[in-house]
Amino acid sequence: MKRRDFNKALAILGSALTIPPILTKKGLISPLQAAGISNKQILAARSMVLGEVDYSAPATLPTVINVFMYGGPSELGGNLSNIQDISANSQNPYPAAMLRDVTNNNGQITPNKMWASAGGSIMETMIANKQMSLYRTVNRVLDDSKAHRTSIFSAQVGGLSEEAPGMGTTLAAILVAYHPEFMDPNNIPLLPFISMEGESVLFNSGDISLALPYRPVSLDSNFNNPYKRDSSLVAIASTSTCGASAANCDAIIEALAKNTSSGLANKYQKVIDAFAKRAELDDFITGRLSGDPATHVPTDFNTFTGSFGRNMRAATVLALENPDTKFIALSTGGLGGWDNHDNAIDGYAARVQELMVNMQAAVNLLAKGTVDATGTDKANPRNDVIINVYGEFGRNVNLNGSMGWDHGNNMNLYTFGGEGIGGRQLGKIVGSTKRIGTSGQNRQFTSPTDGSYQFEPMSIASSVYKYFGVLNPEALTTNEDPRAPAGFGAINEGVASEPLV
Repeated sequence: MKRRDFNKALAILGSALTIPPILTKKGLISPLQAAGISNKQILAARSMVLGEVDYSAPATLPTVINVFMYGGPSELGGNLSNIQDISANSQNPYPAAMLRDVTNNNGQITPNKMWASAGGSIMETMIANKQMSLYRTVNRVLDDSKAHRTSIFSAQVGGLSEEAPGMGTTLAAILVAYHPEFMDPNNIPLLPFISMEGESVLFNSGDISLALPYRPVSLDSNFNNPYKRDSSLVAIASTSTCGASAANCDAIIEALAKNTSSGLANKYQKVIDAFAKRAELDDFITGRLSGDPATHVPTDFNTFTGSFGRNMRAATVLALENPDTKFIALSTGGLGGWDNHDNAIDGYAARVQELMVNMQAAVNLLAKGTVDATGTDKANPRNDVIINVYGEFGRNVNLNGSMGWDHGNNMNLYTFGGEGIGGRQLGKIVGSTKRIGTSGQNRQFTSPTDGSYQFEPMSIASSVYKYFGVLNPEALTTNEDPRAPAGFGAINEGVASEPLV
């Protein structure tokens, strides 16, 4: 089956199950029927999807926070396994401290070969506490592109085509099609898909057109409400039509909008839906997520730092306060970019250190839960929230003439939390590497050692689908590219930690 046809079938099936009927002169009909899509086509779409995707509702439906490191992050923060060999063959040597163990004259190499001051010491603690796992061999072999745009799309949509729908949109269509909670029009989840980075590749629509409740909503680190009616409009109206009460005026405007839109059924159904959704989300965000997210965090657990930390804190609080939220897109923009072509070492180390400080804060908060306005624990911890952190490609390991790293291939996946999800295994370091390339020249990389476990970046998408109940996620990562006829399988979390090389 062509991927494009499959995506359209998902869209038809999902919309058919969730959009309420429209009252017309001919009686109640579905919006799809109004658009010329027949019951026969809906049944054909169901047959197509059921024939391609094997789905079994998991015991626990997780929440995934997807943190993307734009710019191609180096692996060295989580992998100094080969650093002596790398430095000896690099155009420029690495700092002497990076060649020594932490127990040997204040070196930087931790027991598991991570960079101590680049988050390595924190990772050692979190791995020992089974709060995270580190995969060192995310290795793009198929279509080995290191171009930013192409690599961003393939890593975020789970395939080789830039036109494919993003991971979040594909997941939304699958949940709408298969999961009872998402299929019930009387129990539509609130804010199921969130972007905290504005327009995200993760929600690229491709061929999938989702119903309004399942499209991503963009929030910021202060939960500023995108659905709140413009205050200046309310203020102007309040002086002329509804007295001095802005709240009363807002209610009058809402009633007027509903009354006006009620006569627009069929032709302007999207407008009607938007009015209804605006009010619903306005009430929810104002009532549950209003104010500074820091006020939801116990004082001793508010160890988030920097602008990225504010975003990470907001995403974590949202996951705790609203289990309906299933997928959150977040970037590391507050830390700066990862395109380290020059003067790389100091800036990179500081960024990874801040990243890991905030990852540890998020995991600790998930285990603790939030508090109410009086500081009283809400007793709402979660062990079913998975945080994945990765980029689009890696870097060279050679220090070039500008003391930086140019584009490479091999990279890390840092994955945290979700210990309550079936099959989830934390506390591991998987993948061993070796240096490849000609000594003294720029194009030197790490590569998985012979026999080491490795996977394509697109397998990260398959793993997310698997957590949500898809038994054959490779069906969702195939496309019309002949190089990927079978799609990409999920990461094997059962693989054991590998000996350090």
